[in-house]
Amino acid sequence: MPDPGTTAVVIVLPDAAPLLDAASGIDPALVRRGVPAHVSLLYPFVPESALTGQDEKDVRSLAASFPAADLLLEEVVTAAGFVAVTVPGLQATVDAFRAQWPGTRPYGGRFGARPAAHVTIAMGADDPTTAARVRAAIDNLLPLRARAAAVQLVVLTEEGWQSRFTVPLGPDGDRAAAAMEGDQVAPYPGPSGAGAGGLV
Repeated sequence: MPDPGTTAVVIVLPDAAPLLDAASGIDPALVRRGVPAHVSLLYPFVPESALTGQDEKDVRSLAASFPAADLLLEEVVTAAGFVAVTVPGLQATVDAFRAQWPGTRPYGGRFGARPAAHVTIAMGADDPTTAARVRAAIDNLLPLRARAAAVQLVVLTEEGWQSRFTVPLGPDGDRAAAAMEGDQVAPYPGPSGAGAGGLV
């Protein structure tokens, strides 16, 4: 369980929500309540206590260097109770964020130096029968098209994961983000007070 102040850089994929819904229908405990379908670009990111204005500026600039993307999700991967769908269309984006902050180790190094871009569908599917049921349910929904439109910097608080800022992908991202300056920070999508588990 990560500590409050842990941060992450993610791309939320609302179009992939049906995949999580399918896993939740088999066992709600498999899906982290309050954490939407997303691809982690960097997790964990710089701790909130060490986060600088330059870090935030670099996140915004790097997001602006990649266009919004229409993605095709079609491959399920499983490993030790873990079920995910790969997102090769965002691999270059993930790699660029990791290269920008080489001192951060994706997932603390638990999955190697270069884990594939993915949406986590289920965690804790340790029973092979359950994992197989989740995989079959997901397979029935694939291929699935999803739109990647924005990057979020999120921080874990005592109330759960919350957005620090959102910046649209693409060259207009900085301008759009500047237009949003002064807006109240919206909570990370999901029920208030939920989703305090780690992001994967």
